[in-house]
Amino acid sequence: MIPLDKIKAKSFLAQNNLINYEIKMVAGDASFRSYYRIFCGAKTFILMFAPPSYENIHPFINIDKFLVEHGFSAPKIFAVDANEGFILLEDFGDDSYGRVLAKDIISGGNSLVKNTEFSRATGDINSATEIPLYKNACDVLIELHKVAPPHDLEVYNHALLFREVMLLVDWYLPHVKKITMTLQEKARFKHLWFELFDALNRENQVLVLRDYHADNLMILQNRLGYKSVGLLDFQDAVIGSPAYDLVSLLEDARRDVNEKTREEIFAHYLYTTSIDKSSFARDYKILSLQRNIKIIGIFARLAIRDSKPSYLNLLPRVINLVKIRLAAKDQLFAEISLFLQKFI
Repeated sequence: MIPLDKIKAKSFLAQNNLINYEIKMVAGDASFRSYYRIFCGAKTFILMFAPPSYENIHPFINIDKFLVEHGFSAPKIFAVDANEGFILLEDFGDDSYGRVLAKDIISGGNSLVKNTEFSRATGDINSATEIPLYKNACDVLIELHKVAPPHDLEVYNHALLFREVMLLVDWYLPHVKKITMTLQEKARFKHLWFELFDALNRENQVLVLRDYHADNLMILQNRLGYKSVGLLDFQDAVIGSPAYDLVSLLEDARRDVNEKTREEIFAHYLYTTSIDKSSFARDYKILSLQRNIKIIGIFARLAIRDSKPSYLNLLPRVINLVKIRLAAKDQLFAEISLFLQKFI
């Protein structure tokens, strides 16, 4: 993470009539971005710092404006200094899905989540805790998929999908597993993935937020329904399958999602939309495997290249999701399952 230049930040805030304030760092993420809460009297704001040498803030700005204009709860933008990488944003608070549900395990219930039951014996969150939250998050996707996506975004085509799964080959295998694929194995790897990508439905392409998981979803107490879901971290959005973000939500790399929650929310999406159910289910399974293979590579890269070893602690959950998918004896994955046995 690049340190905040406090003098430049002070100048930016002063230009926007924020002079007497307190500033406190609230978050960083897997990128070079960092976030700070600005306390100014009774009001608070979020200052995003995205170092221009490493981050381009314009995709975030463009997607944020698109979401707000279409009635979704992305943070309002109050001011921008693109040259220095500053954005002054609406403050959605600290109650992310991940944080609230984690508190619920510890406390046995949280006032933010009604009708809560959980098992102290196992520490598992009962589906009654998750389902209302995850239904709202699913409803965001249902509404979002009714809106034509921005026309100028990158498309999730074969090349992009394959470039992502190659992260497994380039980072996880050599650095974590100490395995190097041969040229013949790489060729086979590519062929098997392109066969799967050929099976994806290319109709009904939508805006894919891409990192749609519990740590990027905020609970907004003063809003109802899908508008109660605050959206963060969408600057990498592309145009692709409506199944992708549902995979992100239900197969979270950072927390375990109750199996009943997965089943109910998946069914809720299918039966609340007019989408072809068999086609959507096939796309979901393919993108589940693709996304989780990609994440294994991303977490290895974060640990090795970016000196963030804590991401290695998340690998077992993601690897387990891959193994479950490959062990399902689905004919769709028969060949790639055999191939990946050596590597996963």
